Amino acid sequence: MNKKISSRTASNMPSLRELLLKEKTISSAQANDLDRLCFETGINFSTALMFKGYCSVSKLAQLLEERLSIRYFPVKSIPGVGKIKNLISEEKAKELQVFPLTLIEESGQKVILLGMTDPLDLPAIRKVEFLTHLKVQPAFLPLDELQDLYLKYYRRGLEIFPVEVTFYGEKTSVSRASAINPTKEKENGGDGDKIGMKALVQLLVQKGIITVTEFENECQKLLLEASKA
Repeated sequence: MNKKISSRTASNMPSLRELLLKEKTISSAQANDLDRLCFETGINFSTALMFKGYCSVSKLAQLLEERLSIRYFPVKSIPGVGKIKNLISEEKAKELQVFPLTLIEESGQKVILLGMTDPLDLPAIRKVEFLTHLKVQPAFLPLDELQDLYLKYYRRGLEIFPVEVTFYGEKTSVSRASAINPTKEKENGGDGDKIGMKALVQLLVQKGIITVTEFENECQKLLLEASKA
């Protein structure tokens, strides 16, 4: 495991934003774009970074390990993942974009190996330590792997960037991950509408927001209500 980061040491570490700019991994314009997403949604800088794709996961993992000795442990390589998930509530885990991976021992004390999309997020580390009364060892956890853990051990995945979109003439909330993807509805007329709708449904299902059956049932309800109007 990587070296334990003391609060004193972590306090002197740069934020992920500062590190990426210093290393010229992202541009100032990209950093400002990510800042806006963080402000609008409350997610952390690293989650926004991976969602937008401004830096590859492998590059980010390499940078964290080489510069700060913070490692990435593939979830499959960690025995007993999921056994300590109840140390942090689902609501709090999603708020902080973290997942407790396993307990490790250090100097005779139990320490949480905490998977984090942003392992430089000191306030998040302190919150988890306060809630669990255990020390935290941060580890980098890519957004896709975090989502997989949420889908497996919680009711659904992280609903990233909720926005309002028009759906069959009605406004509804979906994740920005679904809404942000461009469609070809203007290119092919009616065919474009079908392509765009099919892509939206696939994304909603993939993100664990709705199942195909639930989607079909909602469509039937909307059509029934429209016929009564």
